[in-house]
Amino acid sequence: MIDPRALIAARNAGEIRYAVASELSDDLSRVLAKFGLIPNASLLLEHNRDAALDILIALLWKDMAYESECMPRHEAESLAHQLFAEHARPGCRYFSNGNVAKGESWNPLTESTFDAGLVIFDPASHIHLCIWFQDED
Repeated sequence: MIDPRALIAARNAGEIRYAVASELSDDLSRVLAKFGLIPNASLLLEHNRDAALDILIALLWKDMAYESECMPRHEAESLAHQLFAEHARPGCRYFSNGNVAKGESWNPLTESTFDAGLVIFDPASHIHLCIWFQDED
């Protein structure tokens, strides 16, 4: 099991929000509100599992402000795969506010200069994961 404190310590830049929440209504905007993000699901893009994994690896590996390495890529890949092994069950849906792995623009969901992350939305269990990164210039 991933210790959220170890994951946060491993990425030595910015802020990380790592949370799990239950929401029975399957309303993605309500899920965002529970994670302290702007509660507007229209700001999110849905990704397939592989793209979501790439996004998480990119966010763990480098910061968004200067693209400075936060940890070796192989460590970012290992952490991302562990997180997916724990939280990404069949039927899950994956949302982010852009695709930082491809250098695309994003829709901010916080007051930070840069923010991006991943919400793993599990409609079967109604237990959802958020891992969100915030960096300042």
